[in-house]
Amino acid sequence: MAKLLIVDDDEGTLAWMGEALTDVGHEVRAIRGGRAALETLRAWTPDLILADILMPEMDGFVFSRLAQLHERVPVMLVSALKKEAEAILRGVAGYIQKPVTASELRSAVERVLGAGARDVAILVVDDDPDIRHCYRMILEPRFKVLEAEDGREALAVLETATVALLIVDVHMPVMNGMELIRAIRNDPRFAMLPVVVQTSDRAAARAPVWTDLHVAQTVIKSDFMEWLVAHIEEHITSGDAAASRGR
Repeated sequence: MAKLLIVDDDEGTLAWMGEALTDVGHEVRAIRGGRAALETLRAWTPDLILADILMPEMDGFVFSRLAQLHERVPVMLVSALKKEAEAILRGVAGYIQKPVTASELRSAVERVLGAGARDVAILVVDDDPDIRHCYRMILEPRFKVLEAEDGREALAVLETATVALLIVDVHMPVMNGMELIRAIRNDPRFAMLPVVVQTSDRAAARAPVWTDLHVAQTVIKSDFMEWLVAHIEEHITSGDAAASRGR
């Protein structure tokens, strides 16, 4: 079984999560707050860290970046916030949204522990090849970037590749972004796949349908490059620093 560190500011959450994971044989340490957890990492290296996002003194994203600098310890975020897309771009190993049952928590932990070293794939769906090229330039080499020029091609990619995140345009020929997202939400295999919608159509960006389709983020295309860079910046910094430590 694995060594797990749970970091949360709520004592009740620490207690039930710790019990859920020790019951299946994991060695668990539960720490209240990011600063105390970083102190623990000085003397003890877990196989996986589970951390909340909303914590005082240090939020989960900041803690995740600092924890990954310590021997590249992987972090899975467990939060009530719908921030999975941001979490992927910042390099976390996994994400699960509260409320979560003990069974769901254990399953998520096993998935992350079983994944090992792997490329994280992001599928960019846009009918403009120049736009796709720009996204590829930003995302590589930190991520494996797959491309599709419309929704139908994207569905074909999903049949053959494991994708962690979709970045989807709205207005495309053959099958547009809304039709694509409806199709994947109706498929149990992709029902929880995180999606970011980027579009030049401000009216489309404000459409309430994206909430119904559980879209993680909707961004105006002119702002999207800045949004991407902002959310992978800490991942890049963490990765470069960890690589330097390993040399």
